[in-house]
Amino acid sequence: MPWPLATRAALASKGAGGARCRLDPAQLKELEKVLDAGPAASGWEADQCWTLARIAEVIHRRFGEDYTLAGACLLLHRMGWRVQVPARGPPSATRRRSPRGGTGSGPS
Repeated sequence: MPWPLATRAALASKGAGGARCRLDPAQLKELEKVLDAGPAASGWEADQCWTLARIAEVIHRRFGEDYTLAGACLLLHRMGWRVQVPARGPPSATRRRSPRGGTGSGPS
């Protein structure tokens, strides 16, 4: 016996769950350019590592949105960035590139 129409509609996917991104597509592109330019271009000259705190600060300064560190991490993940942990020092956010030059989506 086929499912009633109302039940099928209730079971239909409503898309990905979770909070919506507070940055629009143009702002995401701008953020990507800022991150690609490196921390020194945003005023952090002590080292060349992006940290979640620095990225959250850039988002606040440029777009007026407050992100927690966890929220900034999720945003970067959605943008295709992954955390890389160097042999020494704190983790930094970097974009993984595939051998073809695009953004990799495999395991980090």
